[in-house]
Parts: sequence; C-alpha cells; structure tokens
Amino acid sequence: MGDIPDAVRDAVVVPRELGELVPRFLAHRRADVDRLREALERADFETVRGIGHAMKGAGAGYGFDEISTIGAALERLARAGDAGGALAEVRRLRDFLAGVKVVFE
Repeated sequence: MGDIPDAVRDAVVVPRELGELVPRFLAHRRADVDRLREALERADFETVRGIGHAMKGAGAGYGFDEISTIGAALERLARAGDAGGALAEVRRLRDFLAGVKVVFE
C-alpha cells in the first residue's frame, strides 16, 4: 500500500462521537477473553454462544468488524460444540485486542 505507515494501515477507524465509549467497549472484550476461556474449560457452550452473539452485534456497531467476525465464528463453533475451534477464535480475539490501534475520524 505504498507509503502508508503500518500504524495507520492496521488501525480501526472509529467515528469521533464514539471516542468515550470505545475504551470501555475494548475493556469489556478483553474481559470476554477470560470469560470465554473459563466457559470453554467447563464446556459451557451456551455462554460461549451468548458472548459470541453479543460480540457479533456490538463489534459492527462500534466499527470493529474483526470483533464481529470473531463473534460470529464463536457463535457458530459453540453451536457445533467445537471447543478447539472456539479456543482458536479466543486466541484470535486476544491477539487482535493486544495489537488494535484506534484512529478517530
């Protein structure tokens, strides 16, 4: 992509009016990582499905399409009882949250 710095290319662009809400939204998703791991340890697929469903809707509303995609995958994998696949998505969420850069427009 030419001379566009990685920090900008890898950023999530969020409407400025969501500025005060985004840090709390991301903090909740970080807490979800722990909740999802604990649920998977108990084979509690209903909790995994519910968190995934909520992430699917909320992610798009805040401009985080990757979180919506992960949420949809978690929901689908929980319905299938696929703990390994769900755990891979939890790791994907963790990694995304660790590296996400937010740019307000």
